[in-house]
Amino acid sequence: MITIITGPIDTGKTSWILEDYKKRKNSDGFACKKVKVNGEHIGYELIHLKNQEVCQFIRKTNHIPSGWNETFRLGEHYSFCREGQLFAEKIAQEAIANRVDCFYLDEVGPLELRDQGFSKILKDILAADIDLIMVCREALIEKMCQKYGIHDYQTLHGTRFLSTTLNS
Repeated sequence: MITIITGPIDTGKTSWILEDYKKRKNSDGFACKKVKVNGEHIGYELIHLKNQEVCQFIRKTNHIPSGWNETFRLGEHYSFCREGQLFAEKIAQEAIANRVDCFYLDEVGPLELRDQGFSKILKDILAADIDLIMVCREALIEKMCQKYGIHDYQTLHGTRFLSTTLNS
């Protein structure tokens, strides 16, 4: 089963993932949580759902720390670090090796349509026939499903998923 979580910015998609994960056994994955400094959004970090380990992942280009190892950019505003990419790939590889029942992927978008970002993770999870819960912008769902051969899925949109728990 593939579930696509979608909705406008700041509607609780990542928070829903963090809560839903707690209700499932034999699951793994990661969430992409906003990083704020003095109330200013400066980027994102990845949180490994199984052990709460955190790794920096995305920074706005005007907030890149020293020693940042950029692997790619999204437009002019976001820089992605290599360590975060490797962290996410390791989580996915371990989940597949451990034969989890469900994997959480937060989130897929323009980079994956260009075979960057979490493209390899998405392909590997789909090939492993693991239930997948992923976040995707609504405008990209159709393109994402076409590119990755996803035909059978359910969508939880906007505030509807805030009070929804998927069947475990």
